[in-house]
Amino acid sequence: SIPFRKKEIDFLSRFFLDKLSFQHRSLFIYGHRATGKTFVLSKFLQYFSLPHVWINSNEFYTAQLIFSKIVNHLSKKEDDYKKVTNSLDFIIFVKENLKTVEETLYLVFDCAEVLRNEDYLLRLFLKLQSIAKVNICTILLSELHFDDFLICDYLTLQFTDYSKNEMCEILCLNCPQGTSQDFYSAYINVIMRTFYPITRNLSELKYLAENNFEKYCKPVYDDPEYEISSLRLWKNIEPTLKEAIRCVYLREISGSKWRTYCKTETKENKAPTSSITSCMTRELPFFSKFLLLAAYFASYNLPKSDFKHFVKNQGKQKKKRITKKTERNLHLLGPKPFTLDRLLSIFFSIVGERVLPSALIFSQISSLVHMRLMSRVSADEQLDCPKYKCLAELDLVCKIGKTVGVDVIGYLDDFI
Repeated sequence: SIPFRKKEIDFLSRFFLDKLSFQHRSLFIYGHRATGKTFVLSKFLQYFSLPHVWINSNEFYTAQLIFSKIVNHLSKKEDDYKKVTNSLDFIIFVKENLKTVEETLYLVFDCAEVLRNEDYLLRLFLKLQSIAKVNICTILLSELHFDDFLICDYLTLQFTDYSKNEMCEILCLNCPQGTSQDFYSAYINVIMRTFYPITRNLSELKYLAENNFEKYCKPVYDDPEYEISSLRLWKNIEPTLKEAIRCVYLREISGSKWRTYCKTETKENKAPTSSITSCMTRELPFFSKFLLLAAYFASYNLPKSDFKHFVKNQGKQKKKRITKKTERNLHLLGPKPFTLDRLLSIFFSIVGERVLPSALIFSQISSLVHMRLMSRVSADEQLDCPKYKCLAELDLVCKIGKTVGVDVIGYLDDFI
């Protein structure tokens, strides 16, 4: 049984009731991530042994790829997909192969929001039953509602979000063997109090609960009397959960590595922050390290000081009378935005070897943004010269600088 999805299951039971009659030509299922859309539908298709073609729109995102996927499923000949080059060929192929088939064939498009800009393609599949005059039904699974960008006749089914109590009950179903239900329920309450304000994604909460349970149980393994004191258990795991908050969605390290770090505590009983940081500094690509250093220098140095720090062979400089000004500490003011041109100029100066601008460099900038070590502050429409901010901490940047032989402190105006 699938908990808290009775309304949706009843709807699908009526929808799949008669396999031989022409169903409604299309069904649109939507709801936020980790609400059970894919799981419930796949279980229905398997349980009733319904003929279907499951299409992941992240993998099959063009008309030709989708046509090939469906043709390969319906045809016994390996080369038939080569004959289908456009929508007309596809409709003719579907007519010929399904005209004698009485049972409904279901075309399931998972992650259908990827195709939301392919208006013609979506309309073709949503109306395929009436166009080809065969017993076929299209089912779309999406995180977004299509009413805003698609006007077509289809049934809709919404998977509503789970409430906090429902999430707790679902997470408690994963109670490990040999653990009392009350003890695991208390642990889930700790996880929900810590992470529920940050994420409502059930998959993410399940991942966090599985990875931190062993650390939570460590005092119990050492002394069984700890089980009656939830406060002492909380004090033991609190530093680890605070570190895990920083890593929600990021996946800086794998779950197995995280569990290994949770086992190895230092003599001071500190959370494994240093281990994660050192792992991160090792696993960053070579040029990404220099890009992050350049971003930090650009965020915490004034543009007028770039010439002093990063221009080599400056030549003979004319001496000027220096009037000392009281400047504010830039590290106290926070990171300042900088342009992409300035970032690349500093990068090419400190990298220490001849590197040409390439797609690899720009892709690594995007990776740093995705890892939240940098942030784009300009609008997406501003393509000519976007602006960024560095979000990395000084301690992390210094450790990365040591791995590539760059003295970070020597390049910062606040410490000169």
